[in-house]
Amino acid sequence: MENENINYKKMRRNITILFALLSMTFAFGQGKYGKYLSSKKLAMVYKNVKDGDKDDFYQQYYWLVKAEQLKTYPHLKDIKPKVLYEFVKKVNPQNPTKKLDQRGKELRATAELSLNQYFKNKNLDNNSVLMYNIETYVDPLKGEYYTKVDPEKIKELVPKELFAFNSNNRNKGEEKTYYLWINKEKDDFNIVDIIPEEKENKAFYARVKQYLPSYKFSKYVPSVKKGTKTDRTDADYYYIMPFEQNTDNIEYKTKDFKTFELSQYRKAGDEWKGVEKPRK
Repeated sequence: MENENINYKKMRRNITILFALLSMTFAFGQGKYGKYLSSKKLAMVYKNVKDGDKDDFYQQYYWLVKAEQLKTYPHLKDIKPKVLYEFVKKVNPQNPTKKLDQRGKELRATAELSLNQYFKNKNLDNNSVLMYNIETYVDPLKGEYYTKVDPEKIKELVPKELFAFNSNNRNKGEEKTYYLWINKEKDDFNIVDIIPEEKENKAFYARVKQYLPSYKFSKYVPSVKKGTKTDRTDADYYYIMPFEQNTDNIEYKTKDFKTFELSQYRKAGDEWKGVEKPRK
């Protein structure tokens, strides 16, 4: 009995330590200024920012301004600021200071001299020079994370639920499309894949190959529509149709953008044909 009590105490202590470590990790991941979700409110604490905290301060300010810029566009006005903020963080993750070479450190130091003047004088509104210096500070060499999202090219695939964000890394000349799904039921958002991941959806790919052996997914943004609202078995589905390129095409559906089912297909020049459910 005594041994059982000792083991129980050890287990409880280990669980307490684990939760303490998780709390520390979560707090660290948020950054020192993660509680500020308004660039104006964050700017007000500038005088109290210590030199060792400027990385977090300017990075947070950059994320907030970029999110607030997206919020000004009419087709994004209904998205919660928190969602846009988290999206910007996903596209532009923090550039670790330890990766900077000597040239990067020099550029950052020069940018900081300029930033000090703007923040001290509170000259922050619609200031393109300020933003140039902010960008230089958070990513001096315009390298791995120098990615821009053009608000004009954001597509609302499903109203208030699914958006396509085209990003461009101007330094590398690379373009990438992010799909932002807002889960209304859970009041949450996720960056999701529209094209099924082959390793995770082997049955889906086998089904496509069965009907269209040579089919290849288009690189362009697909069209998406919701299932029939009056049909409970269908209302929660998203139907996805890859961009038409006058070749074979498919339509497939998903509820969570993790598992996908083929719903219909069409060979070039033929009519659409529904796919029967596989027999058990």
